[in-house]
Amino acid sequence: MSRMLDDRVFNRETLLDATVNLVPFVILMCFLVLFVVATPEGWQDGALMGIYMLTLIISMIWGLLHLTYATAKRV
Repeated sequence: MSRMLDDRVFNRETLLDATVNLVPFVILMCFLVLFVVATPEGWQDGALMGIYMLTLIISMIWGLLHLTYATAKRV
């Protein structure tokens, strides 16, 4: 039975399941772009808080991508 199924890691069903995480990824990318482009206080004032926010957003993006890949690999 397993020979009839596709043996690749990312087959059609796995890719369809992984696209569910595309919406949060797009939302996080919008937050990242908005935060970098439209920072009201500028990068000179409160640069440490900006670094914290960028680190938080980028770590969530990395975590989402890592979780999506690990889940698709195990499914």
